Amino acid sequence: MLIRPATPEDLNTLWEIEKASFDKVRRMSFESLKHSLKTKNQDVFLVESDGLPVAYAILFRYQNTHRLYSIAVLEHYRSQGIGKTLMNHMLGVSKTQGFSRITLEADATNHDLLRFYESFGFKVVKELKDYYGPALPAYRMSFDFEVDMPAKRRAMVNWVVTDLDLPWLKTIDDIHLIDAETYINDERFQRMRSVRIFNLCASYDYQSLGYYVSLLASARLQRVVPNVATINDFSDRLIIGSIGDEATHLIQTALRNLKSDSIELVSFFGHTPFKKYQKLIRALNQLFESPFLVFTFVKSRTWKIEKVQPIPISEVEADAFVKTSAIQYFKQKRFNVSRFKDYQYDLAILIDPDEVNPPSDKIALTKFKIAADRMGFFTEFITKDDYHRINEFDALFIRATTNVNDYTYQFSRYAYSEGLIVIDDPWSILKCSNKLFLTESMRKSGISIPKTCIVSRKSKLDDLINTLGMPIILKQPDSAFSLGVFKVGTRELLQEKLDYLFSMSELVVAQAYIPSDYDWRIGVLDGVPLFACKYHMAKNHWQIINWQSKNKKDQTGLVDSFRIEDVPAEIIDHAIRASKAMGDGFYGVDLKVFGKDVYVIEVNDNPNVDYRIEDHILGDDLYRNIIRAIYRRIEDSRNNKRKVA
Repeated sequence: MLIRPATPEDLNTLWEIEKASFDKVRRMSFESLKHSLKTKNQDVFLVESDGLPVAYAILFRYQNTHRLYSIAVLEHYRSQGIGKTLMNHMLGVSKTQGFSRITLEADATNHDLLRFYESFGFKVVKELKDYYGPALPAYRMSFDFEVDMPAKRRAMVNWVVTDLDLPWLKTIDDIHLIDAETYINDERFQRMRSVRIFNLCASYDYQSLGYYVSLLASARLQRVVPNVATINDFSDRLIIGSIGDEATHLIQTALRNLKSDSIELVSFFGHTPFKKYQKLIRALNQLFESPFLVFTFVKSRTWKIEKVQPIPISEVEADAFVKTSAIQYFKQKRFNVSRFKDYQYDLAILIDPDEVNPPSDKIALTKFKIAADRMGFFTEFITKDDYHRINEFDALFIRATTNVNDYTYQFSRYAYSEGLIVIDDPWSILKCSNKLFLTESMRKSGISIPKTCIVSRKSKLDDLINTLGMPIILKQPDSAFSLGVFKVGTRELLQEKLDYLFSMSELVVAQAYIPSDYDWRIGVLDGVPLFACKYHMAKNHWQIINWQSKNKKDQTGLVDSFRIEDVPAEIIDHAIRASKAMGDGFYGVDLKVFGKDVYVIEVNDNPNVDYRIEDHILGDDLYRNIIRAIYRRIEDSRNNKRKVA
């Protein structure tokens, strides 16, 4: 009998075992099985007997726990000890990898199955009522590995790892010196706990010795400065800008009296020779944890961080200030150092760094990343150049403006086909991107919209004017952000704009004009309202955005934010109904009030979430709620209500 890790080439074989072992209700989908073979957070094992595949098992990896998600043995090979051998193998894998516990769910009515797990030491820890359906309970069972606990907590030891000969470091108390080669290869350091690693190698460049020191320290669950994430951040201008935004107020205050439009400040162990900037450098050192750094600030309208670069230690002159800073630094009992996290899921956030008006600004993107990190995601911002990497992730969150005819839809469709959780899903993009679909969906659902006509080249202008009156709103079917939308007040202008729109589309949406000072925008996710805003019309304009305005300040109107409970009930009701007509995605529903009537104007996928606008009421909770919805969808897709065979 052979037990080996399954590979993508085994997909069809695993699928045949799956179909033979489970009914349709509890069967894992082909796409989910495919994802299990690709993701870094699951382990799949295949059992072969006399060269034939006969069984498999899937383990989910969480921070400290393995979960036996599925184990299946073909019926012809049961009662031959294969299941027992596979279970022992799973327990061995968990213990070898350092997990403290392994859990599973089992049918509470299958007593033979329960006795099977109990024979390995599993214990029932919770009853899960209706787990498989009404009156079909399950038991959650757990097996805890014995762990040798120290009698008392050990004191942390500071190890400085370097590939240079630095005599001045030998004069500093509170540290132990070790060369990089020894740290990497000596088994003692592979097993060490209760240590802090300070990486003072000559270079942190990708695949350099310094890079591998931080990488291995993270893999060994040792606290390290700088960690791999920080090293990667140095080369990412978007991340630098996003992280730097957290210290915006401090940056403006510290540099406000500076007459030049740029400045470089050095940080030696969180200290700078320029005392008036010490508070700023100390704060930035908390955000960019690295021993020797130079920060470059530039001023356009406001000050911002342009670059953050590590200073090679070989270029640092070990003068009295540097030595004093090092002594003070290593005397600390507590360090703001985070471990390399064992993330549960991988989240990709698709952005366009060159987009002028993206759905989320840099601070909002940072808040999404922070919320995701705290919820157990490894989060990475990706661009259109990362199309080939989609299957590395568990979920895709699109924060670039979506359109059916560009790469955002391709990303969404591909990610969906690969079994990822996707917001915005391809169906939402398709539906929301076309005003014709929206019109028909709202009509079918009995939701009030402005009086609307679908116009073709054969339509008669007089009939259109008699039906809708003047002025008339003309919309290109795939228009967005107030582009491709025209207000016409004369027959001549109506003909002119229709001719223009017909050059791009065979059909045009025409609507009666509803005057208003603002549009309501209700953000809805999974059919639940998240935020509510009034988008006021741009100055001296009939839309919320005036792209022709020469004054950028007048290009958009003001925005007021409201608690959901303070919004008129009929507004919320229309928004929820309109969003449900489109799906269960993340939507921004635009509505107008005219007299006592409420009209749905549009349902937008990929709605804006910007700092201090849509998040004004909920603050960080808005970002957490959205990320939590993504997390819940992943969990639901993984935790199908099924039993092991």
